[in-house]
Amino acid sequence: MSTDRARTTDTKRPQRSLRERLFVAGVTMAISAVVALAVIAAAGSREQLQLRRTAAHVIEEQRIGDAVIRGVMSQLAIAGDPTSRGSRARLAAFDSIGHGVYDDVRQYLFRTLSPAERLQIESVKEEHQQMEVAARRVMAADNQQMATAAAGNNEMVQHAFQLLDALQGFVDLREQALTTLADTQGSTLQRLTIGSIAFIASMLLMQIVLAMRFVRRRVTDPLEDFTAAVARVGAGDLDVRMPRAADREFASTFQAFNEMSASLATARADLEARNDALTAALARVRATQDELVQAEKLGAIGRMTAGLAHELNNPLATVLASSELLATRLNENDPPSMEQLSTEFVEPMRREAQRARLLVRSLLQFARRAESEVGPVSLREAVDVVRELRQFAFAGAGITLQIEPIPDVLVMAERQQLQGVLLNIINNALDALKPRKQGLVRVVTRIEPNSVEVVVQDDGPGLQDPSRVFEAFYTTKGVGEGTGLGLALAERFMTSFGGSIIAGNQPSGGACFTLRFVRPQVAAPAAAQAEPDVALPIRSTSRQQRVLVVDDEPAIQRAQSLLLKRLDLEVETCDSVAAARAAIARSEFHAILCDVKMPGESGVVLFQWIRREMPSMLPHFLFVTGDIAAAELSEIAAEFPDALISKPFDAREYLLRVERALA
Repeated sequence: MSTDRARTTDTKRPQRSLRERLFVAGVTMAISAVVALAVIAAAGSREQLQLRRTAAHVIEEQRIGDAVIRGVMSQLAIAGDPTSRGSRARLAAFDSIGHGVYDDVRQYLFRTLSPAERLQIESVKEEHQQMEVAARRVMAADNQQMATAAAGNNEMVQHAFQLLDALQGFVDLREQALTTLADTQGSTLQRLTIGSIAFIASMLLMQIVLAMRFVRRRVTDPLEDFTAAVARVGAGDLDVRMPRAADREFASTFQAFNEMSASLATARADLEARNDALTAALARVRATQDELVQAEKLGAIGRMTAGLAHELNNPLATVLASSELLATRLNENDPPSMEQLSTEFVEPMRREAQRARLLVRSLLQFARRAESEVGPVSLREAVDVVRELRQFAFAGAGITLQIEPIPDVLVMAERQQLQGVLLNIINNALDALKPRKQGLVRVVTRIEPNSVEVVVQDDGPGLQDPSRVFEAFYTTKGVGEGTGLGLALAERFMTSFGGSIIAGNQPSGGACFTLRFVRPQVAAPAAAQAEPDVALPIRSTSRQQRVLVVDDEPAIQRAQSLLLKRLDLEVETCDSVAAARAAIARSEFHAILCDVKMPGESGVVLFQWIRREMPSMLPHFLFVTGDIAAAELSEIAAEFPDALISKPFDAREYLLRVERALA
């Protein structure tokens, strides 16, 4: 705020309002204006009255002329219409319009006209009469008198045009006379006006200069200061204050503004303190909520551990027994043929190992911490994870888990939270049916254009109070069997997905949960075709390439080395990141396959070192890990989605990925 504009007043003198000052100035200017206007009004009232009369005459005569033209055109239209010949009704209409035209022309005769103007009006009347005579001959002609009708029609049109020319000549004469009169009256009024304006201008010029100075000092400058202060407050400067004003209106406004600025400063300080407290509280709530969700998920895993261990032991028992039998048969005097080895030993071990891998992957996917973003998720993959985790528990309890075929459709959800919702509902159905040791749990999917509906039904006892199942800590299970949070979290997750969940009982008995999901505006991925079960790839090159395998497990090192040799690769192994750095420093490698979790430094440390020292090797760096969902791999997976190979890996897929990295 510039100090030269600060207004100060004597505190002993009472403040006058801006309204009073403006009133005095306005009265003075009004008196001057009234005097000047009175002079103009007295001198010009007579001339103005005459001008108004003249204008009224012009307008009226134009109206009469327009009416005459419309009537003549209407008569021409009636007479020229072939259907009017011999029609009494059309003839009567023609005569009626003609009388109207005659009456309109007669109105001109009652006005003050010059001899030339009266002669022109007589010409109009004469041409109109001749036009009507010709028109009647046309309308009286029959079909045998076509030549007569045509001649009469031409004559009628000729007289009509002559009528219009005569009418236009009359209008021109009248306009010329009225224009001359108006010019005379206007010049007289102009002389009076110029003289009055000159007098008023000389008197008002001084008043305008004084008024502008008054407005600038009393209104414009304070308003500019006030606008600048408001802008500073809007920009966040709440320390700005307005000085004392000379007028009461601005003084009260500036005082209110100063009080508002002080209040806003106090309120902002309080709001910032509360906002900091709320931010901290929200962070604690979110952390607690995430921990609660993870605890509920881990609790579910704990309740499933016994069944999962039994289900995992079955394929491991098959693998162990088959391997022992294979060793025994190979040591016998009559060793089995290659076909027998593949059919009786190798294929069962591979099949059961893949079964164990699928079970472990499903468990790892479910145990992962949920991501924060909702996006397109495959519904079928989520249902498959839940099926793999719980199918043994259902079979052991004598309960049928019937999942209808699910198309590969995408829904808006978060992957782990979606799995948690489905697993919670499936577990509740299993717990409800366990006492009976029989029953059916059925999962049905309905696809709609903009949504997907998943219905989970059972034939158990049903819900005691469906309206309360989504309340936090509400449970009908015994002490230690449930927390009452599963369905409450399920409802919260479904709401965050933009969907809904409804609980109820079926008319035939049993509980029914309906989950509605939103379909994203993207096409579902094409279904992956199963690759044929063919032999592992073999490659032979003229220039042998070198690959570095970094893993702390000797068995994994040996297995990868044997596989990589099928690609005619030279393989070097290391059991730590430090040893890998030393090997890279002394030799050139065309690809690096590295574990993540190892004693000492992790594989991510080696990847970051490669990024700094040898960025050209990043496309040739592969992670071979048992936990591709590890948090430290999330950013790397987003940048290099093909850089992760999950343990236990499929040998053919493993070799194909290595070939792509070497390309």
